[in-house]
Amino acid sequence: MQSQHLFEAYILSSPKEAEKYCEPLAQAIVGLVKRAIAKHEAGDLEDFEQDCILAIWTKIAAIKADPSSGSIDNIEAFIRQSVHNRYCDAIRRKRPKWYNLKLELMELFSGKANVEGFAMWVSADGEKMCGFSTWKEGARPASGRCRELLDRPDAFRKRHLQNRDPSELPLWELAALVLDYCGGPVEIDILTNAIAELTHAKTPEPLSIDAVPDDDDDAGAPVDWLISPDTDVEKQVVDGSWFRHVMEWFWREFTGLSLKQRKAVLYGMAADQAMAIGTVVGLNELAKSLEITLEELASLISELPMPDALTAEELGVPARAVPSIRFKAWGRIRRRTRKSSLTLEED
Repeated sequence: MQSQHLFEAYILSSPKEAEKYCEPLAQAIVGLVKRAIAKHEAGDLEDFEQDCILAIWTKIAAIKADPSSGSIDNIEAFIRQSVHNRYCDAIRRKRPKWYNLKLELMELFSGKANVEGFAMWVSADGEKMCGFSTWKEGARPASGRCRELLDRPDAFRKRHLQNRDPSELPLWELAALVLDYCGGPVEIDILTNAIAELTHAKTPEPLSIDAVPDDDDDAGAPVDWLISPDTDVEKQVVDGSWFRHVMEWFWREFTGLSLKQRKAVLYGMAADQAMAIGTVVGLNELAKSLEITLEELASLISELPMPDALTAEELGVPARAVPSIRFKAWGRIRRRTRKSSLTLEED
């Protein structure tokens, strides 16, 4: 029996009949999870397969208990997406520099960085490919050539970069040089590996923003505020309407914070993050939320992120109190995110 039919039979079966479908459905799920994991470099992720299976069964159990809570129209696609989302979340936590680099590349190849000549698409095999836009139709994949670069990165630097430091080149230029070397489209993860190797972005890099005070259990880093196993993080990069939906939701939660919390959160953001919010909600509204003028906001954004010492002066609190105020604010947003419809959205 096909996995979708097994799933539907299990959901619709009585408690006594459910035993008939439970074991074969479990075996089908394990097989599909293994197949999905095989497409990812998950060897260093402990208990990753078990985590995926547990998350999938948790979702199925919720539907079994209350069919009105949701549905899965394609169990195979659901499992692929679930594994992919959890993989992204695990990699983002384990290798933050690598994952941030991947998001930058996705932004570049999807056209969000306003650089022409690049493209990103999904191959017939379901792989996420990237390359020059002229390669989108019919060019032979060259991921193998890109892997070769990892064996001799020094030779690539000497011959193709004229010994320039790769980390000092604009990302678009470095990506173009790697693609020239490969001569064809490359899987986005493999290109990320190559550029991470060239720029030493694989070096472990603990996020300083994760240094939460020990007594602040509910606090969370801003990078974590929307992340959940059911939300495709990469979707934020390429789906503008989804990003607007998220930002509008975030704005409602942001304005529910106290003034000190709002300032602590926004003053700790990068300038482009603050501008992204202002683009969606309007700079006038953003200024009002901070109880400052539009002119003061324009000056403020150019100085972001603001040092905690200056933020403390603005808030009228000791400098050591700023991280606690900020993390508690993000913690509130995270808790409310878990209860919102955002974590229930599925592709």
